[in-house]
Amino acid sequence: MKSHLAMSCMLLPCGVSFLFFTVPSASGSQAPDTRAVDLELAAVTEEAYTVGTFSGQDWETFGRIADVDFDANGKLYILDEGNYRVVVLDRDGAPVRMIGSQGEGPGEFSAPASAAILEDGRLVVYDMGFPAFKVFDPAGSLVGSTTVNPLQRMPGTLLLPVGAGRLVTTGGPKLTMSSQNEPEAEPGDDHLRDIDIFTLDESGVEVLYRAWDLPPGETVEEFTATNAAGQKEFTLGFPRRRAFQPALHLGVLPDGRVAVVDSVGYRVKLISQDGRVTGVIERNVAPVRVTEAIEEAERARQIEVLTDPANSTIRLFGGSETLSGEAAEQLREQILSMIENMLFPEEIPIVAGMAVDAEGRLWIARTAPDGIGDGPIDIMTPAGRYVGTLLLGAPRIPDAFGPDGLMAYVETDEMDVPGVRVIRLVSLDP
Repeated sequence: MKSHLAMSCMLLPCGVSFLFFTVPSASGSQAPDTRAVDLELAAVTEEAYTVGTFSGQDWETFGRIADVDFDANGKLYILDEGNYRVVVLDRDGAPVRMIGSQGEGPGEFSAPASAAILEDGRLVVYDMGFPAFKVFDPAGSLVGSTTVNPLQRMPGTLLLPVGAGRLVTTGGPKLTMSSQNEPEAEPGDDHLRDIDIFTLDESGVEVLYRAWDLPPGETVEEFTATNAAGQKEFTLGFPRRRAFQPALHLGVLPDGRVAVVDSVGYRVKLISQDGRVTGVIERNVAPVRVTEAIEEAERARQIEVLTDPANSTIRLFGGSETLSGEAAEQLREQILSMIENMLFPEEIPIVAGMAVDAEGRLWIARTAPDGIGDGPIDIMTPAGRYVGTLLLGAPRIPDAFGPDGLMAYVETDEMDVPGVRVIRLVSLDP
């Protein structure tokens, strides 16, 4: 079970805060369960193994790690996008097998973007270059491929199994084609973003739930990329840049419900398989108001990231395309001017990250007053019982949860060599 996070947090002042968990009763009323101040949790962990090296055996050298996930037995699957393969390790970090290679044939990848382990142990890899879901059995053999229609919808970067060969994902990009002889499509609600369900039986995609979103910004700048011959390859339209945009966080509970965070406030909605909101977890924590000092710090942070010498390329279209050389430098200059003029909201979204562990507990990370750095993580059960809070120095939300407390973190060392560190959570107690 994995988590994809957009986390930038630091410790919030706790004070007195309350937890509310509400579920519809038979009469339709809701009864809050009030809790007291943060209860600090002590996390006991032990190192399991670390994999990833600049110079070593083929299986332990990675190009770019796009995804990680555990199976029910604790084997770790590492989707190495840079080397077009999946590396499988046992519980001790020893190699089991490698799946896939670069190409467009059966069992090969052209642009692997994300992966998931189904409840029966099969591996699903979304190949964005095809585009298709490629399915492998637990022994690593290709057993099926489901084409994705880009004119319907493409998956986002997060794939979470919800049972019966179905995968929930944040709505990815959608290609549109128009003709002078065809009427224009009806405009959608620009304040909503789709949470989609993809199936592996060619039945396509359905919308599970339409989450809240900010209205799209008006396009204010364009960038045109050209090739070596000076021919136009594509044009990008940029809306005005926004800071601290509310992210869309997902997790899947053991009963198949999807936990969704889509707002500025502390509010986790529990969505059933038929798209109904069956419960809400809330906490009475006020959003931090954006000050001039926070604005200056955020501009400086974004500029530092953009101008880092290590970032010689710029990834576009969810990572399927990259710009380098002169084109990247031109786009970088354009983005720098957009950072200087970006819009700031009145408040910073409270929730910076969320995931569900192998025991079904929700890990909910809160943002920092300045929106930068690590923050406290609230632990709650699927029934809404508050377990406690992990403060700074405790384990962060990992990139993947596994059985028996296994947790995997995608990291880079001081030489920017990618790898994965696996620890085991021994206990989580007040």
